[in-house]
Amino acid sequence: MQNLTKAQKKFLYQFFRSRNVEEAAAACGFAHGSAYEEGMKILSHPQAFGFLASMAVTMKKAVGSTVEDALERLINGRINDAVILAESNPEELTEADIRKLDLYNVAEFKIGKGVCEIKFADRLKAIEKLNEIRSGKAVDDLAQSFFDAIGEAAENTAADKAE
Repeated sequence: MQNLTKAQKKFLYQFFRSRNVEEAAAACGFAHGSAYEEGMKILSHPQAFGFLASMAVTMKKAVGSTVEDALERLINGRINDAVILAESNPEELTEADIRKLDLYNVAEFKIGKGVCEIKFADRLKAIEKLNEIRSGKAVDDLAQSFFDAIGEAAENTAADKAE
């Protein structure tokens, strides 16, 4: 079995990013008229699926920890600085003062006619999502849908060639 070439790996990387055969092929400089066919040929390579799967695992590890950190911050974050902002006189606040405030959990902030409205991120939804990620369900569903899309694209190409 022939290994993937550098150009094929570049295409697979671009395909992983865009999820679009023609965009990936164009990014790799393939001829416009044959870009789709060339891309599908690479996707049908015996090692292509494994290469994409390893990229998905790598992304899961890299992005998963970042998402988990963000959800942890939403779940455990404090809202004190939002209250400080609400009680402050807007005309006395400087940009530097506002930048010092931790407003990570604030989803919406409105001030008008003597009323201040603050909406915070939904902590229960954040807990649910974190549990899904940690159980592997959310990432596995995403990976499965990605691989289903690759399979469907390959089937469509085979059907197009048969016609």
